[in-house]
Amino acid sequence: MKEVAKAVLDKELDLIQAYKRTMKLAELAGLTLVDQTSFATAVSEVTQDAITHSSGITLALGVSEETERHLLARIQLKKGPLTGISQTGIDYARPLVTHLALAETEGGSEITLHFRLPASTPISDVTLQEWEMQLRDEPVLSPIEQIRQHQRQLQQMAERLQESKNQYYTLTNSLPLMIFTATKEGKLLYANKWLQEYTRTTPDILNAKGWRSIVHADDAYKKWHWQEQLPKQTNFQNEIRIRHAATGEYIWHLINATAILNEKNEVTSWNGFLVNIHAQKMMDRTLKDNQELTETKQQLEQYQLELQMNIGELNRSNQELAEFAYVASHDLQEPLRKIQSFGTLLLQQASAELSPSAQDMIHRMHSAAERMHVLIKDLLSYSRLNTHQQTFRPVDLNDLISEVMVDLELNIRERNAQIKCPTLPTIKGNPLQLRQMFQNLLSNALKFRSPERPPQIRIRTEKVTIFDIPVPMRKREPAYLAISVEDNGIGFDERYHDRIFQLFQRLHSRDQYAGTGIGLTICKKVAEMHGGTIAAQSIPGEGATFTVYLPVSVLVKTPVASES
Repeated sequence: MKEVAKAVLDKELDLIQAYKRTMKLAELAGLTLVDQTSFATAVSEVTQDAITHSSGITLALGVSEETERHLLARIQLKKGPLTGISQTGIDYARPLVTHLALAETEGGSEITLHFRLPASTPISDVTLQEWEMQLRDEPVLSPIEQIRQHQRQLQQMAERLQESKNQYYTLTNSLPLMIFTATKEGKLLYANKWLQEYTRTTPDILNAKGWRSIVHADDAYKKWHWQEQLPKQTNFQNEIRIRHAATGEYIWHLINATAILNEKNEVTSWNGFLVNIHAQKMMDRTLKDNQELTETKQQLEQYQLELQMNIGELNRSNQELAEFAYVASHDLQEPLRKIQSFGTLLLQQASAELSPSAQDMIHRMHSAAERMHVLIKDLLSYSRLNTHQQTFRPVDLNDLISEVMVDLELNIRERNAQIKCPTLPTIKGNPLQLRQMFQNLLSNALKFRSPERPPQIRIRTEKVTIFDIPVPMRKREPAYLAISVEDNGIGFDERYHDRIFQLFQRLHSRDQYAGTGIGLTICKKVAEMHGGTIAAQSIPGEGATFTVYLPVSVLVKTPVASES
């Protein structure tokens, strides 16, 4: 055999690369798509059986040196005789290739698969070298390994970011300045030791009492306009008198706050410092000529810039990871379609020649491929939430729920379900994402029904406050619109409240209830992308209520209360 590619198979992920290389070699040899799939599938079945029952497996691909040309795939096992290998893969692969040979060797055993090439296929040493180069240049990482590599890079970046943050804290505590970080409204997030020791207070106490509790009354009235000025500008500077807690004396300070902006040029927070200029104030504010303070300010700004850059790089990497997951999931569907198509051809064209066990394996392959298809489809839907740009417009929830009920009409009729829905409001949002969220919620209510009674589902809305929401909110607003989907199904144990919203998490087996465990994850993501969240309440055996909380600012039109 003239070898053109060789690979060591240690784990199941290596089977992906082996399948790709086998398909590529068959394509270079001029085989039809059906023959490419046959050869690659046969090799995949045998290698999968081998890697399950043995170790130290090597796959070599090449071309026979005999008069009649064949593509060859040689699977070599270093340990164990062939009698220890399951015959399932071999029996499945044998009719797919021209010839399958088994042999025992001094180093172990080997399985060789032959696939006849068309007589018109020209193969020379130059051609084989070109094939070898193309196969060698094939990517060696599987999609999952590439994702893990990105995750490792993100972890390293997070560690560097934490190191930079620690350096920033060390610097701020070493400088003879009162340094702080605050929200855009002026609430303290961080205060260095100089500020806390000078005022003998903490950020929490100062936030509760207000900055004016430590600022001279005249300065607070004339010069201290944090709430009014900071949200409107990117730099705030003034001279104020701060009360020294140890002496009770008000000392002149220069306050300087610089805005931290996001990529949309919006203020997210403020970094600032207070400098004692009491002596300089007495000397006609000679602080302007103090070069040392200027250099300190420049150094502080440099650290702020580096911190911004690190945060921006982390956000960019997260976006790239989301886009990569979308592309990888999309590309996985092509070989999946080929598996399904080839299985269908086998059942249609060779069912009479296949044993019942072989037909059963093909049916199970179809079922597994269909589950994989649904999983990839759900992954694509989840990835699109991150990669697609948000477009909000007024959405009439009455029309949206009606469209969802039309899509679910067959399920509703088969289960004799009753859905009660009052007149719903019109809100600002992404119609496709909102429809996806409500379709998942209603589908779950129909799916997890009680065998003792027909499903009864109720949709209702009400306005609530932040204190009525049982889960923490990213954006804390005073009022929210609560949209609830309540059912009388099997319910769940509330101990698993957080788990049901996590990716791929299920409380039941696939034999009991179909699904991939992504639906509620998508619901949570959609709610968060609309500035809200989702929570669930349930009593096992009595039903569940899923409530979406959206900021009341999304309301466009409030309905007149009525039941339908």
